Amino acid sequence: MEKDFKEKLDYVFEKLGHDQSNLEFCVKIGEGAWHEVYKIKEKLKKEQVIRIKKEKAYGEIQEFNKSELLTEYETTKLYYKKANKCYSYFCPTEFNYFIDHKIVFTVESFMGKSLKLNDLNHTKAYDYGVILGDFFKKMHNEKPTINDFGNLIWNGKSLKGTEKLDIEQIWKKENDFLLDTLDRLNTSQLSFDRQKVNDKINSIINYRRNQIQKISLVNQDVTPENIIFSENRVSLIDPFPKLDFELKFAGYFFFCYKFLLPAYSNAPRYIDNEYEKNRLILSSIAEGFAYQYTKDDQEELKKLRDEYILWVLLEAYDHYSILEKGNISQKVKLKMGDINILKNRLNLCLKELQGFA
Repeated sequence: MEKDFKEKLDYVFEKLGHDQSNLEFCVKIGEGAWHEVYKIKEKLKKEQVIRIKKEKAYGEIQEFNKSELLTEYETTKLYYKKANKCYSYFCPTEFNYFIDHKIVFTVESFMGKSLKLNDLNHTKAYDYGVILGDFFKKMHNEKPTINDFGNLIWNGKSLKGTEKLDIEQIWKKENDFLLDTLDRLNTSQLSFDRQKVNDKINSIINYRRNQIQKISLVNQDVTPENIIFSENRVSLIDPFPKLDFELKFAGYFFFCYKFLLPAYSNAPRYIDNEYEKNRLILSSIAEGFAYQYTKDDQEELKKLRDEYILWVLLEAYDHYSILEKGNISQKVKLKMGDINILKNRLNLCLKELQGFA
């Protein structure tokens, strides 16, 4: 065991009040952008996962901000509780965290080892998608206990949304923003079939304005890194929750697995995940998800696919905005790629929009 981690682990066990002499094993099982991840086993206890906050993320020092850390971990705790209410043991049932200037870490139930995408066939992938569609549908049907909207923040006593809830005004503002995004692409020097894309997006928005969606506790990070595919079940870890529109984020899941993950397979952050190589497996997960989430209702399926198109529009605009500014930060390069990768992915987004149009 490396000396640096041995010191960290000593401190973790000290804060947890555990006796390290009871430790059967400790092994590193992963490393994300924000945490180093270890599995531990104490005598007569179940396996647990310790996530230790890294000092650097995407090449930048992570400044210690207790309020932001409390928000991150309290929202995770909320999501796990809601998820397990909808689906027994879908998320860790135990979750605790510790925050100080020396070390920040979480401890949670170990949900098992995930199969890799390479290990899945199309039937199994589709079946996993069905389970995920069922789970997210049940989650989205749960009425939030917080009567706000947007990203969640910890106010010292409880979690609150960043916006007061006026659902009709928020829905109008969102649809207006999507049309404004389209207008900005229209006035750019980008080459795409404006007539076809405009007709399609305007048709979606005109219909969407009268179809106000429910506010739900949604998850903004549904990548396979945070989903555990085991032989007989699916589990979810490390969510990024917020209060937002349910079908919009069902569309986001579909968008991620159908388009976004393969499109990001050449970005440094994701290059080892082989998303492009497993494009068809990801697509099978997406199709199973969409079938179950919409219950094979063709009208609901159309709405979900419309949300997919709107996410492609937003992704195109994000890339255009970054390229227009010209100065690409190291963090963006690690997450999204260099200027050539960004240009190629922008063209991919525009082709996707034209294809649906």
